[in-house]
Amino acid sequence: MNRKTQWILPLLMAALWLSSCVKDGDDDSRVINYVEVGDAVPAFSVQDPSGVFFSSASFQGKRSLLLLFGTYCPDCQREFPLIEQVWRQVKDDPGVLLVPVSRGEAARTVSDYWASQGYTMPFYLDPDKSVFALFANNTIPRIYLIGPDGTVEKMWVERLGASADELADWLRR
Repeated sequence: MNRKTQWILPLLMAALWLSSCVKDGDDDSRVINYVEVGDAVPAFSVQDPSGVFFSSASFQGKRSLLLLFGTYCPDCQREFPLIEQVWRQVKDDPGVLLVPVSRGEAARTVSDYWASQGYTMPFYLDPDKSVFALFANNTIPRIYLIGPDGTVEKMWVERLGASADELADWLRR
């Protein structure tokens, strides 16, 4: 390998790794949103690491933030500190839910990552990606703001479009 081409393979590998959480290689190359602003949240349930269930029926009557993520995803990692800030502002409000759902990961993987970062927000598991499949065919993170009637009022894909204070204010209004 000559000097001009020796950097191409590492650069190509880095580009593929960085985009791995944006679009899944095993899915259609187009992003298809199955849930859009104005849609009702589909019925689903997930478990936290201790086995406690969360059902999407719990969104009724509350203002909620649903985050679909993977700890392996650089875009998700970039958004976690902001979501943690929101959690710290709203965690004691009984009218607010913050529901981070890990896509395709084991509890130990997420728990270890949370501990390494000092995160205190809860998380739930979607080990077979079946919950994620209700929302889209690919691309994380996905952030949904859900109104008290259970419909999506705002959504972002890949990058959150609001500050922690703006999100906390929306959730507490």
